[in-house]
Amino acid sequence: MEPVFVLDSSALLAYLYGEPGRERVEDLLLRATEGRVDIRLHRIHLGEIYYVLYRKGGEKIAEAMLSDVSGLPIRLEDRISPALMREAAKIKASYRVSYADAFAAGLAKVRAGTLASCDHTEFEPLESASEVTLLWVR
Repeated sequence: MEPVFVLDSSALLAYLYGEPGRERVEDLLLRATEGRVDIRLHRIHLGEIYYVLYRKGGEKIAEAMLSDVSGLPIRLEDRISPALMREAAKIKASYRVSYADAFAAGLAKVRAGTLASCDHTEFEPLESASEVTLLWVR
């Protein structure tokens, strides 16, 4: 069974915008193409990216992103299982993180994976408390 990596919005945005961290995400995507890792993204985060791009560039840009992401070796998660709901709620109740970021960390925990993120402010407290394993892409 290959290692699981969960992308949060900041990691995928770094890749899409060519920002610092893009190379680490590209490496994960290459490894996923080769079947060496399993990359997950919850649709909540895809929606977060959609609204960021929609706000900055309009519907055409946001829709193009959806098309681009659909061609990447990323498994989209649609469900909010009871286990994911509980993990996200516990994280949100215990740490100063956004609700969407609580789901990213919760998904990493439920999938026994590593959370890939650029967002040190949100996730460093969770890493310090050993709530979730992080791969800092930037």
